[in-house]
Amino acid sequence: MPQPIAAGLIDALHAGANVPPGCRVNHARGLLVEGRFLGVPRAAQICAAPLFDGADQPLIVRFSDSGPDPRIAQDSPAAEPRGLALRIGQDSQLVLVGHSLEGFPARDPETFLAFIQALNAQQAAPESLQAHLAANPEAQRFGQLRQDTQPAGYASRTYHMLHPYRLAAADGRTRTGRLTITGKHADGAGKALAGPDCMDEALRHVIAAGPVALELAFTPAPEQGAADDLSTAWPGHAGSMLLGYLILERIAPDQDAQRALVFDPSILPAGIEFAGDPLLTVRLQAYRLAAERRLRGVP
Repeated sequence: MPQPIAAGLIDALHAGANVPPGCRVNHARGLLVEGRFLGVPRAAQICAAPLFDGADQPLIVRFSDSGPDPRIAQDSPAAEPRGLALRIGQDSQLVLVGHSLEGFPARDPETFLAFIQALNAQQAAPESLQAHLAANPEAQRFGQLRQDTQPAGYASRTYHMLHPYRLAAADGRTRTGRLTITGKHADGAGKALAGPDCMDEALRHVIAAGPVALELAFTPAPEQGAADDLSTAWPGHAGSMLLGYLILERIAPDQDAQRALVFDPSILPAGIEFAGDPLLTVRLQAYRLAAERRLRGVP
């Protein structure tokens, strides 16, 4: 049974947005891309998941822009952070959901709900948001990261799956850390893109020239500090391990398919599991509730 706070989060997100029926309440604008995933040989020594057995795996990726507006201008600051959701594999699938900022505006579900409610009230009572920010440095940091971001292309960003994961190797050894996906293609890297469709146009342009590779990596948890605090960045990213490549080969021909496409990050193959954090259960429930509401066509 979903926790009341998960339903409260979805209700609060809908309350603060005019969501068209059948659209996502956040990251409503998206671009579907198809391709394949190929694990590197070392990944099989780190994780026993079948997707690292050396064979190509089918891949679908959805790049997205923040907010409930499916027509948001992609050079708008309101479109940050950018989102990435993907599904690797067919029989034993891995689903990942992340965004382009290393951090989250809260470390627990109650504070996250209060943040959304303060955002909803800011026009009528701007002091409510200011009070929340003053009391919550995590939300301040997140807002500053968002403000400082330049709209480089989708394929030149790093996307953070902020919940910690536990990888199990065939020999029984486990490692706890975060997963990241990094694109190093120059689809606007180092410069600010401009125009209402700039992100889509940049990615379409580079894929038209040939496949684009992004790297999936695992970063072990730091020896000191809270590994389960989604609001913080991990220092140095020392010891990151490359697990494989997401090879983007074509823009999906049926972009309308994303309306019915659900990326449920609780879908994990054997060998990968969540390590647990205060936000995990509520966020997973909120993902499902949001998808159910969208698929029912409820605004």
